[in-house]
Amino acid sequence: MKELLVKTVTKTGSSKLNEQNKSATPVNGKFDYLKDYVEERFQKKFPKKDFLTSWIEYNHLADFKISDNVESVGGISEEGHYIMRSITEYFLTQAFKSMKIDMNDPNVGGEKGTPYRLAKMYCGNDLNDDTEMLSGRWSNKPQMTSFPNEHGQKYPITKRVDIVSVCSHHTAPFSTLFRDGSYAVISYIPGEKIIGISKLQRIVDWVSRRGHLQENLTKMIYDEVCLAAETASVYVKLSGLVHTCESLRGTQSNEGAFTSEFYGGDFSNYEMRREVSGG
Repeated sequence: MKELLVKTVTKTGSSKLNEQNKSATPVNGKFDYLKDYVEERFQKKFPKKDFLTSWIEYNHLADFKISDNVESVGGISEEGHYIMRSITEYFLTQAFKSMKIDMNDPNVGGEKGTPYRLAKMYCGNDLNDDTEMLSGRWSNKPQMTSFPNEHGQKYPITKRVDIVSVCSHHTAPFSTLFRDGSYAVISYIPGEKIIGISKLQRIVDWVSRRGHLQENLTKMIYDEVCLAAETASVYVKLSGLVHTCESLRGTQSNEGAFTSEFYGGDFSNYEMRREVSGG
């Protein structure tokens, strides 16, 4: 498909847009044939916003890994996110049509039919949504409240958390919620500060609601807790997680469960790891 240039538009009071157009090299126009479709929806959602500015922003956004957050490539505005989600919904509709799924079926089609719901599930409703399967790729990083370690506590602070993620190979969920006995534990030995205990679950949600291999997710959670707690003495264990790419398809194994861990600092001591993980 040929590339199309985004036209330069002179608009009073829009110096940022004009500057972008002056310096911009030709944008990848692979979605330009959807421009009218997206603009109509955009104007209903953001009647006072300039569509072209957000369209250029989206077209210039670099691709990033399924396990990363959009901040890794500079971030995106709410308007740019909405454009991305609208384009995603369009292509999901085409995928359904290619599979000969009847889009007149009221359980599938309609203004907010299955493609709309899938796009929301994979993209999140907005940049504050941390509840969808891949919303961690787009959502804002949670604020990590911390407090001074006034009493110099050196004993591990430990919390069990829930994991909801999808595998990067099939985008099929894996989680601690599918089987009794599955769990995830985070433990850290505080240095100068202690982080709010509820924030551990929030940072886990932000990191895990993307596409991952479990072992890579374990290390990424470790890195984020180290950063938030300002200590390398962190232990992360994901125990007995069920991967639905194995349990519901393929081998359809009911026995498959995967355990991974990552640790640093004082948690090189096996007895300490055993104590905080419960065995």
